[in-house]
Amino acid sequence: MTKSTALYLFLFLSFLQSCNKENKTTTGNFPYSVTFSAATGFTAEVHDGYLADEKKTIISGVPKAGAMEGPWQYDGTKAGQGGNIIPSYIDLTYVAYAEKKFYRVEGALPKDKILQEFKKGFLIQDGLDENDRVKWTPGTYTEIAIGAAPGGVIVVWLSGNHHRTEICRLQAKETTVDVNDFYDNPHKRTQQGFFDELYRISISDGMKTTIEKDGIPYGLWDQYREKYNYRFKLQPYDKKDNFIQIYRINYNGESEYLIGAKAAEVYKNDAVPYNAIFMMQKYSAEIEFNDTELMNTFKNLKEKHTGKPIDIVLVPSFMYKDIKVYAECDGEKIELKKFLVERIWGG
Repeated sequence: MTKSTALYLFLFLSFLQSCNKENKTTTGNFPYSVTFSAATGFTAEVHDGYLADEKKTIISGVPKAGAMEGPWQYDGTKAGQGGNIIPSYIDLTYVAYAEKKFYRVEGALPKDKILQEFKKGFLIQDGLDENDRVKWTPGTYTEIAIGAAPGGVIVVWLSGNHHRTEICRLQAKETTVDVNDFYDNPHKRTQQGFFDELYRISISDGMKTTIEKDGIPYGLWDQYREKYNYRFKLQPYDKKDNFIQIYRINYNGESEYLIGAKAAEVYKNDAVPYNAIFMMQKYSAEIEFNDTELMNTFKNLKEKHTGKPIDIVLVPSFMYKDIKVYAECDGEKIELKKFLVERIWGG
């Protein structure tokens, strides 16, 4: 790696990983914040909620930070809620404005899994060594992130430093909350009047049109959680380039950095990618993927080539002016058409 490339990586990672010094797993103590988010366009808002230990003693509240409109691939607003005791239980009531319903979820959280993931952590960049190479040190998560999707789908992740790992999926049930207990209700709205008005002001016109035409896509967020054995692969113009690092966010809300050999060689069971930044020797590119196209392509390849891994292949043109993307499996090659190259930079 050249000195200029190393410096670029250092600056880029410093921007993305500004909290690295605070995440080192040097002790058994794992402080965290708690956040709440919603699926894209399906605004939800916390009424009341908390995380607790085995005896249901409250550890932390779930923040009442107003309406969250997504996307759930990103954490919600921090509002001073958190703790350092690994939770075993959740009780959460929230309103889903697109569905005009209140939901409540209560039940066990996988404490052992949460603790294991905190301890496992991940690598974070920690400056450059004497040879201008990026140094990596152990880090871990700093948030317990809760996401709500239509149909009472609740997913809990550990999140921090641009890494996100799913902990569990829970099912909320419809419940009743008097609108006067939810807020001050200065306009003296009825229960239905509250739902109608908050639907009007909290759901975008585009989403309203989609709901009126196609309904709410119940089940979609569980489809996002299906995993496939695949990797990213670069087919460079000059046959010499390679991935240095990949930062990817998946439709299921998980995210991670793939560093060095892991970025280019290792197949991994993962959900379909939502957005990915590909860092190569001279150039970098950000690509947003289409969920329907990728899920359909992956399902077809999985059915036709049982047990075979899939490659998502990037084929840049000369001087990286453009990039084509293909899905390949066991000799079959399908060009993807609905992805979006957000930007290409470097050189």
